[in-house]
Amino acid sequence: MICPECKMKYVSNIKECSSCQINLVETSTINKRLKRKTWSPLSTFSGRLLADMVAEVLDQHSIPYHLKMDWISSALSVEALQIPGQTVQIFVPTEYLSKASELTSSITGELE
Repeated sequence: MICPECKMKYVSNIKECSSCQINLVETSTINKRLKRKTWSPLSTFSGRLLADMVAEVLDQHSIPYHLKMDWISSALSVEALQIPGQTVQIFVPTEYLSKASELTSSITGELE
């Protein structure tokens, strides 16, 4: 058993926190695992400018995303808007893929 307020642990026969004076809960209720996300590729861009524009639209709609830079940009921590041959790929959780594609189609040029 655990106190949801102060996180103090108790043996199973105790039902109330001695400090907070509130009911204890099962430890498993506090330690639930997060649901594993499956990520899907949204688009690949030549250069950082368009990828940043898409990221801004995704931020505005609270859609999680991950930008995967090419090796040279990642290894050297290069933050330029355009490096010859640079590619940036955007991934979103699969459950957001349809909405993210719809929102970014005018930027990516992939109209439905």
